[in-house]
Amino acid sequence: MKEKKWIYEEIVGRIPPFSLLSYKYSILLQFLLLLVIGITLGFIFDLEQISLLYGSLAILVAVSWSLLILQLAPTLRKFRAPLSKDENELLERYKGILFHKNHYEAVPGLVIFIPFMFYLYYFGTDLLDMWLGKAPHPVLLLFVSLLIWDICYRMGLGLWTSVLALWRSIRLKKLAEKRSELEHTPYTELRYLQKLDINNVFFGIISLLLLPLFKKDAFLVVITLFFMGFVTLTSLYSAYIISTVPWLPPDIYNLVNESSFAYIGTSLKGKTHVTPVVYIFDGQKIFFNTSKEAKKLKIMQENNKVAFLIDKRDMSNIYENKAVLFTGEVKIYGIMDIPMHFIDMLAALKLFMKKYPEYTKKYSTSELPKAWQLTPIIARILVEVKPVKIIYWRGAKQISVPV
Repeated sequence: MKEKKWIYEEIVGRIPPFSLLSYKYSILLQFLLLLVIGITLGFIFDLEQISLLYGSLAILVAVSWSLLILQLAPTLRKFRAPLSKDENELLERYKGILFHKNHYEAVPGLVIFIPFMFYLYYFGTDLLDMWLGKAPHPVLLLFVSLLIWDICYRMGLGLWTSVLALWRSIRLKKLAEKRSELEHTPYTELRYLQKLDINNVFFGIISLLLLPLFKKDAFLVVITLFFMGFVTLTSLYSAYIISTVPWLPPDIYNLVNESSFAYIGTSLKGKTHVTPVVYIFDGQKIFFNTSKEAKKLKIMQENNKVAFLIDKRDMSNIYENKAVLFTGEVKIYGIMDIPMHFIDMLAALKLFMKKYPEYTKKYSTSELPKAWQLTPIIARILVEVKPVKIIYWRGAKQISVPV
């Protein structure tokens, strides 16, 4: 099946030497080429240094946007299909609209470019004078017009991708609420989508670099700020929605959410250590805590690879037994993590107190072994489980679940 591409990708992909390079090096080469052409024209037509600076800034913005926006296509092309028919259809539709054969992605760019050029030549002559001086040569006007189209096309892509991403995230969240059994979109794919949304946030922020070019035109300054705000906030909201989409299928989600105990397996120098732990699940992340004196903590500090087992046992009917094994790594939270993760750590503490009220009270007594007692500054060490692989047992059946 032929890969779907945007107009920009198709053009660049057919022109050597760009077609011979990876997209990152291709973009770098485009930046250098545009910069050389711009500076050369500046010297030929005796432009002021400030004009060269404005041109370089515009080229930098266009290339930076290319670097961000062109990460979207390769990421989505390696996207694994969700184990949910509805969610898979949604994401296929999303990709189909995003990379439509009719190249709808160019429409927003045209909608920006045409009014902008009309405004520039009829109402923004002061800007042209600021950029190119009085009575600029037609060659300069042509180069600037091409550069403006380059920027407008990418601005349109920013709007196109951010609006579609928000629609995708809202629909995905609603479809996730209708899942059954083992239907889900894998964790890795959800993080890909979130990463793309964060890229779009930076896309919006980068547009602020255009403000010096429009400093003499309050209207264009306002439009640029509106564009930045719209793309940034839309993308942030989309990323937030994706962060709330469960990455576990309902069967496993319910098992993890409803169980009270788990077993953490660690290993060091060929020796395995397994201990029961209490844990909390906030719908997205799995946490447990441990004492600073615990053996498992010392092992995890040297080898952060773990196995984390949660099970539900029914002695009367073996086919009702359920278990899920997460294998992966752990993140150990310490004092240095407080500034960046204070809210997460506080939320985890509240969940522990809510889920195990009597259990947490016990830690303030001297009845417990020393390794379990609270210690100053950080009473318990918070540990997050980051799964790489999931194996689920339902009855006597073992099922491998994509992460």
